[in-house]
Amino acid sequence: MKKLFWAAGLCLLPWIAVLGTTLPEVVQAQHWRLAWTGFDTAEAAGLLLTAWLLSRGDARTPLVATATATLLLADAWFDVVTAGDDVAFSLLMAGLEVPLALACLSVAVPRPVPAHV
Repeated sequence: MKKLFWAAGLCLLPWIAVLGTTLPEVVQAQHWRLAWTGFDTAEAAGLLLTAWLLSRGDARTPLVATATATLLLADAWFDVVTAGDDVAFSLLMAGLEVPLALACLSVAVPRPVPAHV
């Protein structure tokens, strides 16, 4: 499995160069509204599931919290880089999404159990 990840990661490097040199700066996207509402729905589901699992002390909480943090960080990135003239609002939203992602990651990091003396 490790070799698969190495190979896939290395194969993406030249592909990134191709995209960086051939993609147009501006495109019109189909289903833009669906893409963003679907993405935000996934974030809401992740946040709610993280809260629910956290309240139950469920061992799956770190997995869901990490996935949710990933969604939030990706959302912040794409909001800002696709903002156009509305960059101020996108930066404001990123200013909420990034700290929320960090909060999710803080839940995902296991904490040592204190030893009773």
